[in-house]
Amino acid sequence: MYSTALLSALLLASSTFAADKVTFPTTFQTSSKRGLVFVNNKKAPEDNKIWAPPGTDLTWYYNYEPRPSPIYAGISQKDFEFVPQCWGNNPTFADTVKELIGNGRNITHVLGMNEPDEPIGATGGSGIDPVKAAGIWIQQIEPLRALGIKTGAPAVTGSQRGITWLKGFFNACTEMGTNCTMDFLPMHWYGNFEGLASFMGQLSAT
Repeated sequence: MYSTALLSALLLASSTFAADKVTFPTTFQTSSKRGLVFVNNKKAPEDNKIWAPPGTDLTWYYNYEPRPSPIYAGISQKDFEFVPQCWGNNPTFADTVKELIGNGRNITHVLGMNEPDEPIGATGGSGIDPVKAAGIWIQQIEPLRALGIKTGAPAVTGSQRGITWLKGFFNACTEMGTNCTMDFLPMHWYGNFEGLASFMGQLSAT
């Protein structure tokens, strides 16, 4: 399979260079599914601007934070939608989102915790106990759903530990008197397609 793909790529490249002309698209097909996870590049700040030029095919972004990144703060939600995230234990998340709305920013989606089953460290995990996370969800996320904002479940790691964490989270929500309703289920996966399909099935069942 790989040799066939390589051969096709070489044939395409040779035909392109034979014409002595290399062209690149100037417009892109946008999609609501195409988003960006943005982390500020402090070493080369000029690179931060390359993700959202006029005509970009990206339509939304998140940055692990409840507020827009300064580099994109002046861009409207219509042109480049910002999606706030309650990365971990944030007792003011709902108030921050409501403040953004009050200032004219049309927030339509929010994200829950990032890899709460992963300890806090270099990999981005927020390291939250599922019972505590259920309490945060009820206090900070459910009020936003009441405003019509679509909510994304905590995005666990692509592992059995993540599945176990989610089960604990949902059980804790039930014990607290709510089902912690969410509108979509983010997931992380780093592996082959077969593993992805299997993990999606487990998430759905959970």
